[in-house]
Amino acid sequence: MNDKRSGPKRRALAALLAGALALALCACSQFDGRYDDEDFLTSSFDSHATVLWAGHTRDDGSYALEASSFSGISTLNTFTVEQDQAVCAVDSTLACTEGEAKLLVVDTEAGAIAAQWPLDSAGPMTVTLPAGSYRLRIAGKSAKFDGQITLTLDGQTLPWNDILADVQDGLSGLLDGELKDALQDAKDSLTEAFGDPGAA
Repeated sequence: MNDKRSGPKRRALAALLAGALALALCACSQFDGRYDDEDFLTSSFDSHATVLWAGHTRDDGSYALEASSFSGISTLNTFTVEQDQAVCAVDSTLACTEGEAKLLVVDTEAGAIAAQWPLDSAGPMTVTLPAGSYRLRIAGKSAKFDGQITLTLDGQTLPWNDILADVQDGLSGLLDGELKDALQDAKDSLTEAFGDPGAA
């Protein structure tokens, strides 16, 4: 049996979903106006909005990355240069098919951009760096891109920061007993402060 009210309900649901999608797409361009803002690009924090962002380390040491829409700034890797005049090279096949995107090497101590290249740069992407701490970042302006990146320092391929692996290691430690111990400590502290609720 057909409910005559199902038509308006479907239209209302479709309108609601279309509105939600429009809001999501608008949100993904919220940092576009800061694409050339050096203070924003060198900030200590990542600020971005994205749709379908995915990245992983490949067996050859490169980092595969793709996004359907990216606006803002995101850190891809952090590294330390031990001696002056180190040559940092970024080998990238990242191609931007919509919007704009660029790779940056940011000097975290000076809060300055040491080098930057558009994703579709034809020439070699190298910069000579003094000793210090750096970030390899990507900045986007409603950008759609995909490809791989390899980061080398004086010819040595640098490993990629694997934040997910760090989180998994932390969770494994908790599951190995730290969580149980922490909960027992909390219970003991509450019992000491308020008494044993089961003893009443």
